[in-house]
Amino acid sequence: MATITSTELSRSLKAELFAAATDDKKYRALIATLDARLLKQLQEFVWAFIVDESQAAPTKRSRSEIMAMLEPTARYQQRAKCLEPLGYCTIAMCVRINPSCAATRIGGILTTLRPLLTTLLEERPELTDLPQVAEPDDVIPTAIPQPALPVAAPKKKEIAAEGVPQQRERKEEIVPEELKARYAKFRPMLWSMVETEGLEYALLITEGGGVLQHASSHEHDVSEISQTLADEVSSVIEQGEAVNYTQLLTVTKEFEGGVVAMRSIGGGLYLIGISSTVLPGKIHSLIIKLGGQLIEEIAKQ
Repeated sequence: MATITSTELSRSLKAELFAAATDDKKYRALIATLDARLLKQLQEFVWAFIVDESQAAPTKRSRSEIMAMLEPTARYQQRAKCLEPLGYCTIAMCVRINPSCAATRIGGILTTLRPLLTTLLEERPELTDLPQVAEPDDVIPTAIPQPALPVAAPKKKEIAAEGVPQQRERKEEIVPEELKARYAKFRPMLWSMVETEGLEYALLITEGGGVLQHASSHEHDVSEISQTLADEVSSVIEQGEAVNYTQLLTVTKEFEGGVVAMRSIGGGLYLIGISSTVLPGKIHSLIIKLGGQLIEEIAKQ
């Protein structure tokens, strides 16, 4: 059977998966036809489908319950003899740099989810009646674009040339190692945003753009990104002050290439999430939830 490409996640594929859920052999055979990017999209759909729809079923499922069922990332990375540093085994990254390994990893997750999906469909058979028109999230780009940043550096020269005041220059803020160490315990949370939620970047930065902790599925100069994001935070604060709003909470900005979400956690610190694939509503909810958790944890320090 030919491999299905990442442009074809549709109602028909979801229907095929639902039909095969009760037969492990057919289910595995269907998964084997999908490429890594499509598998990633399908895994995200199935995971969310089980958690969300089971809330109206006799057997309810939670994200933490599903996480407990999965093989720990570090164990899988060792079993797969991955040569990347521990913690760099992320689905979002490996779909791009090692699609074969990513397909194996995601296929294993989908196989673990199969009994949960079967139970849900047995308890709520009406869920198999999918809409005739493809849902918006059924349309998957053939290539996942790099996340767009709020302000592109080349634009500054163009703006200045037109006589508009140029955005102020910001020198890179050097964060002391002892300050980074103070926030090191929050790094696993940032990695969960990348590995589990599918974000490309998760950063904890200061108001001046200093990086306290970060996680990323891309090799990129994070300090450069943080400086741009700090400028954007300042710009958003100024917009709020112009209409007498004095305390920034959460801002989500959608660009053609992706979404940037910013959450103030107090003390001049900000939690930032960037993704080219996660939907705006989802990343907005995630940044609010995790930002709230950070505020509580930092208050205990």
